[in-house]
Amino acid sequence: MAWRVRSVTHFWRPVGTRFCQILRLSLLGFWSVVCLFPLYWIAITSLKDEAAIINGPLFLPYFDFSPSLAAWDYVLFYPNVDLFGRFLNSAIIGLSATVLTLVIGGFSAYGLTRFRFALPWLSILLGFLLLVGAVLAVQLPVYRRAWLPAIVLIGGLVVTMRYFRWRPTIGNRGLLTVLFSTRMLPPLVIVLPLYLSAQFTGILDTWFILILVYTAINLLVAVLLLLAVFGNEATDYEEAAQLEGASRVRVFLEIFVPTVASRVAAVGLAVFILCWTEYLFAAYLAGDQAMTLPPWVVGQISMKEAQVGGDQVEWARFSAAAVLMVLPPLVAITLTLRFLGKMAFWKR
Repeated sequence: MAWRVRSVTHFWRPVGTRFCQILRLSLLGFWSVVCLFPLYWIAITSLKDEAAIINGPLFLPYFDFSPSLAAWDYVLFYPNVDLFGRFLNSAIIGLSATVLTLVIGGFSAYGLTRFRFALPWLSILLGFLLLVGAVLAVQLPVYRRAWLPAIVLIGGLVVTMRYFRWRPTIGNRGLLTVLFSTRMLPPLVIVLPLYLSAQFTGILDTWFILILVYTAINLLVAVLLLLAVFGNEATDYEEAAQLEGASRVRVFLEIFVPTVASRVAAVGLAVFILCWTEYLFAAYLAGDQAMTLPPWVVGQISMKEAQVGGDQVEWARFSAAAVLMVLPPLVAITLTLRFLGKMAFWKR
């Protein structure tokens, strides 16, 4: 009897396991179709002409409708569109901001996890006020008269601090709080001050202002993700290299970074997608020269709807532009997954 029970269990266990695998793969395949169908719909819409769009939902090229490249020809080669320039702006700004965010965020996360800080926060505040005052005095002549009272006030504060030995400090947790404070306000609140600052300093509608803003708004995301990657203590390899006389910078660049390169690449992918799809700051801080793809597409849709009342042929052109917007993140995800797969293979 026991032999029969074991034989039945031995027979049904693989069947149950196989059934669970088939069910799991079926659910994943169904959900993949649900997620990818909008991308497929945009892609085939870019190949339709006006008649195919009006006639209703047509899904299969060469069976339901005859594909046309008129929308792609208009988007890529029409002189007044300049989609390639917007694409180039998005690529340069997104990649530059991603690299700069990873560099600053990497050093920041490494410093927060490997060192203990006790910085005089009032001195930092005074230095920041001096920098802001210098910029305003150079750009706006009306503020130059306030230089002497400002210097006297700041000098008096410094002397008072030294005389009474009042030196409050800010530590690692305080620095994280400062980073969190950069994301406390809604983006709509800081757009106007950023616009006025960029206008006064002459960097409005340039790559520089968008790279600077994207780096600032995504720095907290990068630091929080990298804190979990770097850990709270130095590894054995870092300690061994320091005992051999290697500097902190060399330990970080040559020993520590290669061990976490795959996870840093994943963080960089997330930051790049955030930069690529950002709309609000690009719409306000970029005009014609530095405009990226998201505000350009929204502006084109609004303009065409106001002009022709939503002409059907425009949807094919907007779909072609949307496909071009989706391609770089997909390529970045594919390359990152390949890189992660190679790293996992070499670690076996």
